[in-house]
Amino acid sequence: MNLNATKFDIGNARACGTASAVAYQDAPTVRCDRTDTQAVVIELPDCRIVAFRGTSNLRDFITDAEFWRETLVVEADGADCQVHRGFLAAYESIIEELAAHLRGQPQLPLFITGHSLGGALAILAALELQRQKFPIVQVYTFGQPRVGNGAFKRLYEWSLGAQTFRVVFEEDCIARIPHLPHFTDPYRHAATEVLISSVTRQAVIAPTVAALLWSDAWGLWRAYRAGNVPALLDDALADHHVNNYVNAFLPKDNL
Repeated sequence: MNLNATKFDIGNARACGTASAVAYQDAPTVRCDRTDTQAVVIELPDCRIVAFRGTSNLRDFITDAEFWRETLVVEADGADCQVHRGFLAAYESIIEELAAHLRGQPQLPLFITGHSLGGALAILAALELQRQKFPIVQVYTFGQPRVGNGAFKRLYEWSLGAQTFRVVFEEDCIARIPHLPHFTDPYRHAATEVLISSVTRQAVIAPTVAALLWSDAWGLWRAYRAGNVPALLDDALADHHVNNYVNAFLPKDNL
C-alpha cells in the first residue's frame, strides 16, 4: 500500500477492491445480526484495511429500500446534513464496536473501503473515524450508491474529499443513475469519481458529463447488439458485480 498517496493510486485501488470482495467471503471482524451489517479488518504490516460488506441477501435489500433521509448532523451554518435512513441504521449498528476494536489495536494508518451498500457504509464510517482522530490515508468505494443530500456532500468533501475515490464500472446502474443535475437536492454523490470506461476499459479520473454519456452510449449499444432490449438492463446490473471492480485493476496480462 502507498501510505503517501495524495491522489488516486491504482495499487491502493486494487488492494481495496480485493478487500471489498473479501468482505463477502471472510468471517467478519465486527458484525450486527439485527441489521446483518458486517466489516472485516485486514491487518497488513504497515496499515489496516477496513472493508464493509455489500448487499448479499434479502435483509440487506430491505435495508437499502429504506430510502427516506434522516439528519446526521446540523452544521454551524444551520445546514441539515441528511443521509439515507437504511444506510444510517446499518452504520449505527456497527460503528461503536468497530471503533472499539480499532482502539484496542496498535495504531496504524487506515484505508476504508466497501462495495455497493458497503461503499455507502465506508463513507459514513470514514467520516466518524476521522472525527475520532483515526489516521485515515484514503477511502475507496466501488459501485457505491448516493448516501446523503447536498449538505452532507459538502461536509464530507470538506473533511475527506481529497482522500476519497468513488469507482464506477461502466454502466453500473446502482452508482450511475442519474447524470443530470440535482435540482431538488435529494441525494448527491461526494468526492472524486473514477470511471472504468466501457470505451477504453481504462480508469478516467473525474470524468466529464460528455465522457460519462459516451461510455453509456457505447456500453448500451454493445449490450443491445449482444441481446437486444432485455440485455440492456442485464448489462447494467451485471456491471455492479464486485468481480468487475476487482478485475478492472488487475495487470492486463493477468486477465
